[in-house]
Amino acid sequence: MILKTNVPENLGIPSEAVLRFLEHLEQRKICLHSFMVLRHGEIATEGYYPPFKADTIHRMYSISKTFVSVAIGFLIDEGKVKLDDKVTDFFPEYKTENIHEYIANATVRDLLMMSTPYEYSAYSEEENWVRAFFHGTASHKSGALFIYDTGGTVMLTGIAEKLTGKNLLDYLRPKLLDHIGFSKEAWCVERPEGGAWGGSGVECSTHDLAKFGLFLLNKGRCGDKQLLSEDYVNQATSAQIDNRISTGDPEFQFGYGYQIWHTRNGGFALYGMGSQLCVCVPDKDLMLVTTADTQIIPHGSDIILDAFWNDVYPYVTDKNKNDKDEKLPENKKTYEKLKNKFGNLEFISVDGKPTSHKSHELYSGKKYPLGKNRMNISEVQFIFDGDRYDKAVMKYTNATGNHEIQFGICRYETGEFPETHYFGRKIGVPKGCGYRYKASGAWFDDETLIIYLYIIDDYFGTLKINVRFSGDGKGITLFMSKSAEWFLDEYYGIAETDYSNLI
Repeated sequence: MILKTNVPENLGIPSEAVLRFLEHLEQRKICLHSFMVLRHGEIATEGYYPPFKADTIHRMYSISKTFVSVAIGFLIDEGKVKLDDKVTDFFPEYKTENIHEYIANATVRDLLMMSTPYEYSAYSEEENWVRAFFHGTASHKSGALFIYDTGGTVMLTGIAEKLTGKNLLDYLRPKLLDHIGFSKEAWCVERPEGGAWGGSGVECSTHDLAKFGLFLLNKGRCGDKQLLSEDYVNQATSAQIDNRISTGDPEFQFGYGYQIWHTRNGGFALYGMGSQLCVCVPDKDLMLVTTADTQIIPHGSDIILDAFWNDVYPYVTDKNKNDKDEKLPENKKTYEKLKNKFGNLEFISVDGKPTSHKSHELYSGKKYPLGKNRMNISEVQFIFDGDRYDKAVMKYTNATGNHEIQFGICRYETGEFPETHYFGRKIGVPKGCGYRYKASGAWFDDETLIIYLYIIDDYFGTLKINVRFSGDGKGITLFMSKSAEWFLDEYYGIAETDYSNLI
């Protein structure tokens, strides 16, 4: 499947609506990596924020869960799985004599609609995540409540892989992925015991995600081929269970299907942490796709969705794809403005001034010994350089050694984060090298420097740093805040100059 590109107006979408959508997100400081708007299977508009491109392999986090749902759908079509099958029957080796009846009676359908018998998931506390499903403390009957539980998805992945003898994506390739032109380079992070981390690990491109979304929007079809039964897709994309009580995000309280969220306006969405989104709206044959990192922004995905529903959706024509009147009059001026914006996309920079009157004579190069702190940073130093002092480096010593982070002032620098013990292709196994990052800083005032660092690797995360220099330059207060799953934990806290050891 090759996605065709068209002009927004030809597809009944005003260019000014897309422009307004992007400006809205910029005002809210949303860190987008990419976005696409599609209609009738064609690309109306798309944009990428360096270093991301259309074919960049990108972590999709919990959108991975929908791939697991589709795999279960194919197994149902093959007659190997039924929705009412008890999940414990697939793993008799883990079924103990004293297993709780709520666990023993959980069905495939229960897990698909995030209705396990658990109030809290403990899958990550064991080395074998599939086995962990049988060792939890059940709190209620499965199928009764929606409580988001990635452990249920892990179990479904285990079922699919045990029945097929294949990794999740390897099973899906001949069934689906090869038909829609999915990237050969796509892969999935592994669970500790081996096998795909179907709950969060799929890595694919923005175009791959769009093609996968179109397959669902077209009710399991690719061209003239019905790959997955329409009945299963209809069930999976419909609201099967109420989720308003246990879901805090306003845009995700419209019900839940089979590892798929229901949305406003009769739509459905694939959703991954950090605003990986594929929003499908059947009534207008419309789709929004984004990759991003909004983990550190409360309800960041709600902001994106609210902008889409208010800035784009109402202005898309209601005509069907066979009606020639659907096209809007061309708007060359706004379309050119939109294209120009695409050529200048960049992460939102830190608000502030490019210089401090004191940064070089008082702060640059000075080593600050720090008192005891939870981050175990014993010393920090800032060096400001560049022809315009637009480049800087933060040098520091922590429990893993001497490190440095380069960052631009009012612009971005790229680099490799100094910690090498964070996970790689398999959970629990260190990658052995640092994650790639982009970092930028700016001065709030002459004594306060703010730094944003975005991890842009197979894992995504955000580190924000507030550096407060004393007026005389002799002391420093360092505050770090992070949002990342299972890493950057040693970069959260407050540290201050130990004045007794000043150099």
